[in-house]
Amino acid sequence: MLRPLRDRLRDPAPLITVFSIIRSVEVVEIMALAGFDAVILDLEHGPYGIEAAGPLVVAARSRGLYPIIRVQRNDAAMIGAALDVGAAGVLVPQVASAAEAQAAVSAARFAPDGTRGANSWVRAAGFAGGPDWFAQANSEVAVIVMIEGRQGVEAAADILRTPSLDGVFLGPVDLSHALGVPGRTDHPLVVARMAEVMAEAREKGRAAAVFAPTIDAARRWLGQGAGMVAVGVDTGHILAALTAVAGGIREQVSAP
Repeated sequence: MLRPLRDRLRDPAPLITVFSIIRSVEVVEIMALAGFDAVILDLEHGPYGIEAAGPLVVAARSRGLYPIIRVQRNDAAMIGAALDVGAAGVLVPQVASAAEAQAAVSAARFAPDGTRGANSWVRAAGFAGGPDWFAQANSEVAVIVMIEGRQGVEAAADILRTPSLDGVFLGPVDLSHALGVPGRTDHPLVVARMAEVMAEAREKGRAAAVFAPTIDAARRWLGQGAGMVAVGVDTGHILAALTAVAGGIREQVSAP
């Protein structure tokens, strides 16, 4: 049984995760067996929607992996659906203001804490219909908003004051485009802005999360106090591993 993600994000031990855009139960299971703590089911960039997320959530939980769903956009119905299907938390993209952060949090909390549509016969509630589940869900579900643009960075202090917000996730790929150095995720300007927001998040008691395209980048951010690091994307990892296998065999066969 997994501890609530909200609690886990407060631990000093970092949460290591990976983005998944492959609609595959087996891939999710393999991530757990490989030693990841969580998987981010990416509905923003993955070629599938909420109707396909249920089995992936079940696969993750069955293997002790936190299922986090990145919704397509900051939309109350999408956030509620992601949580109903059993996600341990939601990752909300392109949040650029405190008002947008508050909207995301409100969509993830039942009244009186928010405006999430109430139905306790969903997977997240064990299909049981119990009245006590609503308060339990409010206390357990994590809400993390993504700061990916110049406006979000400038409004970071206000975003981090949002009540009941669990953390901010810094997206260096989009941020590099916003800051005029597209694709250069290790550019000093990108790194400096991210480090500033991460420090402010820790000061305000929020989890600081970041995307790291490489192992070395993940290590650097962990060294700077990141509480959650998403290391790459499943498609990239699989391509790299298979390329290494095929290349190694061809190299051996062609050797004199």
